[in-house]
Amino acid sequence: MATKKEGAQRLIDSLDSQAKIKPRLVFAAVQGVLVAMAIAWFTQWQFGIAAALVFLLLIQFAFERLSNSILASKLTALKVLGWNENEDSDEILRQKAEKILK
Repeated sequence: MATKKEGAQRLIDSLDSQAKIKPRLVFAAVQGVLVAMAIAWFTQWQFGIAAALVFLLLIQFAFERLSNSILASKLTALKVLGWNENEDSDEILRQKAEKILK
């Protein structure tokens, strides 16, 4: 059984990861499109389109998997702390968790 401090740290880490995932998604999508454009430039345009579809599909899969992992970590931390997931906003949960860590 995890302690309250471990649960609070896990909650803060989950909230931090949740905030970081959107910029990383945009960065990965831009990279995928740029590589697909390079493939289209040096080969036929059909290969570029196929590469873009494959890259974006892989990025979508990774995003959904990471989102589910982050949500599971957050729910586990809330369970350890004995808090309801719908009770407070993320910012209020962060403040409560930081009070526990002090």
